Formats: sequence, C-alpha cells, structure tokens
Amino acid sequence: MKKKLLVLFSALLSLTLWAENVNGQFQGVLSLSEENTVEMGLEEVTAVVFDKETSFLEGVELKIEVPRALQQYRNSFAVYMYKDVSPQPSERERFYKGTRIFMRMLPVQNNIYLRIPAFQDNTMVQNADSILIPGYTPREDFPLLTTIIPIMKGIPGSAFNEKFKLTCRPIYSPKGSLSLNIESNLKEGDESFSISIDGQPVKWPTEDFILDEGLHELEVSSSTGMSKRASVVINPGEKQFLDLQFNYSEPQILIDVPEGITIYLNEEELIRKNPEDPITLETGEHSIVFEIGGYQYSRDFTVAPGDSLTISLQMDVLIHKN
Repeated sequence: MKKKLLVLFSALLSLTLWAENVNGQFQGVLSLSEENTVEMGLEEVTAVVFDKETSFLEGVELKIEVPRALQQYRNSFAVYMYKDVSPQPSERERFYKGTRIFMRMLPVQNNIYLRIPAFQDNTMVQNADSILIPGYTPREDFPLLTTIIPIMKGIPGSAFNEKFKLTCRPIYSPKGSLSLNIESNLKEGDESFSISIDGQPVKWPTEDFILDEGLHELEVSSSTGMSKRASVVINPGEKQFLDLQFNYSEPQILIDVPEGITIYLNEEELIRKNPEDPITLETGEHSIVFEIGGYQYSRDFTVAPGDSLTISLQMDVLIHKN
C-alpha cells in the first residue's frame, strides 16, 4: 500500500512540476527573424517563436523593460517562462498548459535580460546585465510563453495598467563563415591552388571556412606562380563571400641592346629575327649574358605570370683624371 501511495505521490509531483496551468490574455508574438516589440501587462502572456535558422545561432535573449512606476515595488513581481505550451498561443486562447523552465523575481532595474540557450553546445554566459536560464531549450520546445505576475500583497490596482515592453534577439556564437570562390582563365586541371588563412594552411577545396569573428588575412597561391591576398572581416553568425579571379598570362621580356652583341639566355645563344619582338618565358628564375669584345655581363632575374620586363645593357664612356 505504501508503495502505491509513493507512486501516486510521484505522479502528482511530476504533474505539478511539468504540467502547469498558465492563464492570461495573449498580447503577441516575439520574432527572431525580425525584431519587434510587444507590450504586456501583469498576468498577460507573450509568445517567443524560433523562426530563424542559422548554424551559428546559440540561443535567444529576451529583454524586458520595466515601467518606472513598478520599479519601486521591490521583490513584488516574478517572470515565468514555459516550454511545450499547448494549445498554440493565440488571441483565441486564454488558458494554457506548459512546462516551466524559469521563474525569477524581477530585480529593481530598468531593463532585464534573459538569455535562453537553444543548444547544448553553446558559449552563452551570465553576466552583470543578464540572467542565464539553466540548461537549454531546443527548437522543438518553442514557442515559449512568458508572463509576469505579482507575488506580493498590497500591489495597487493601478499597477495592472502599466505595460512591460518585451523584445528578443538571436544570440550567435562568436564565429562566422567564409565562402571562397576562385575562377581562372586556364582549363580545369591545368592549375591548382593552395590557401592559407592568418598564415596557416587550410584544406581546399571546401564548402565554407568557419572562422572566429574579427579580421583575417587570406592568401591564395596558384601553381602557375600567381598569388593574391585579401583581408576579410568576419561578424558573428554571418557568412561572407569572396570572389578571386586569376587571369594567367605568360611572362615576356624585351631585350634592348645595340647590334653586334652576343646574347645568351639561360646558357643558350639567342638568335633574334626581329629584336623588337618580345620573348615569352616560363615562370621562374632565368639568366642572361651579354658578350662584347671578350667581356661578359651577366644577370639573374625572376619572372612571374603576367610580367613584362625590358632588359637593356647600359654602356657609357668614363673619363678619369690622372
């Protein structure tokens, strides 16, 4: 018999904890996708919907602006929040059932911030300006129902004419993403790319780079020798897009020397039909030698894709006083 009574008591306790009655005139819906304000009086209800989807969304922050006329009543009001609410909150309904996730007496201050984690893995913390609701409330438990009720006697009837202003906003993790698009005028397979972000090599290709908020330095290097740099600012919860265009062209040199000088390019004698025609080279290091009257003048040089260089031999007459 005692065992049956214990089971019955546990069932009643569970019902009390998880299936509370919530009564109040419905005042509106608070949205995450588009910020709006709902004015709510004592013993009225407002719903919070989870209508925004992003991989960086961690939870919801509910802001309650307390009327000045009610700030004098210390420890006189409490805010309640419920999940798994039925029926769906609407102007047609006044009586609800829901699972309480939070109850707290309103502190004496102008604005109160309630932070509601929506995922188990989150970086949300409580601070001097906000209250962190314990645990987390997943998306499927929304909409949430909020109400403020008096918990002390002696509240004047005029208090019920005052309105609290409620707004909510999404809270994002301190990360964002970068979508990188690289285009080239070369055929696919003729060129490959290596990527580094803040000096660290990263895998490429990939869908998106997940980065901490702030400024990041990006460098993209092509197998042709070309490279491009870019600075990207990542904002929490946002996705940035970056397009880079690689237009490859072979480097060229123009050799400007007087006639009668023998020219060696990369250790091979250069025979030119038209000295004014540019010479196409591969990207990288090269050497050039000018030979005149038994003397040689040499120089090493490097060319990158798209370079156009002019190489000339400067000869002069020097006069020294003995």
